[in-house]
Amino acid sequence: MLKRIVGQLALASAIALGSLAVPAAGYSADFVLKYGHPGPVGPDSDDDVAGQFLKFFLEARSNGRIEVQIFPGSQLGNFREMVEQVNANTLEIAHSALGGLVGFMPELQVIELPYVIRDDAVAECMVNGPFFDDARTAFLEKSGNVNLVGIGNTGRFRNFFTKDALVKQAGDLKGVKMRVINSQLPVEMMKFFGANPTPVAWGELYTSLATGVVEGTKNAVTDIIPNKMHEVVKYATVDEHAYLYGFMAVSQSFLDSMPDDLKALTISGIKQMADVQLQFNKGAEARQSAAFLAAGGEIYVPNEADMETFRTVKEPMKEWYVKQFGDEWYNKYTNAAADCEKQVDARIAAVGG
Repeated sequence: MLKRIVGQLALASAIALGSLAVPAAGYSADFVLKYGHPGPVGPDSDDDVAGQFLKFFLEARSNGRIEVQIFPGSQLGNFREMVEQVNANTLEIAHSALGGLVGFMPELQVIELPYVIRDDAVAECMVNGPFFDDARTAFLEKSGNVNLVGIGNTGRFRNFFTKDALVKQAGDLKGVKMRVINSQLPVEMMKFFGANPTPVAWGELYTSLATGVVEGTKNAVTDIIPNKMHEVVKYATVDEHAYLYGFMAVSQSFLDSMPDDLKALTISGIKQMADVQLQFNKGAEARQSAAFLAAGGEIYVPNEADMETFRTVKEPMKEWYVKQFGDEWYNKYTNAAADCEKQVDARIAAVGG
């Protein structure tokens, strides 16, 4: 039923675009955009849903002048490898989490600072605000060719998923072999909690969990279910310690090779693609949390006393970050988050009358 609904929605979207624009056999597009992502294929995969949107949008709106080819399942490499291909202009677009970007801009680890982003509304204000405008400009300058055109998420918030025991308080993390992304900040965070942080590439995580290389991971349930990790992790702790920003990393050289009309269309499509993925994950979390429970999993939402044990990490991580990178990006990020909280609260108050 779900596949049929998704198919109907995709058809309706294509019709709304004005044309299905299927090129004739042997037709060659003017531009081929290869999109690499780590996710599986199917209607439960946020990466695939976003990719299919981009394919329909660009191929239809360009009347076949642009062809989008999708490479799922880390076929083209892990996050870091795909972003490096984008920088080398051998791949046009890659979906990446923070781990694929920090090699070019380590200061960007600021977005992993724990318990800074209050909720989805604040996060969505952030992705469309001045902080990421500045980050986009800085990242293109530092990398040389990677434009972070679209910013969304890869599954709302990071939570703790474990194999052997439920984590109710920060002390329960002591000694747990916890998978982290290839970024120093989450490594330091897990060390503070007394866990054993272990960087593992996304494509290797299922096997690492199944074989005991790691005993837990910091992800969202929208990562867990589509990739069948609920077969090996049984406990979820919904502390929402960091927002899972996702990035559409695009080759600037590719964009610059296009005529103005197609360049503008491509940028528009990629920005919308990021938003499609963000909104999909908000809805998918409820469905996939239910699937996690149905598979025998347990979900714990910490009470205020338990949350306070986790929040003790905030100040030490601030001190670590500022010592490593200075306070410029720390101030930009935390000030932007505070401004977004005020904007969100003002809108809510206005609706309340």
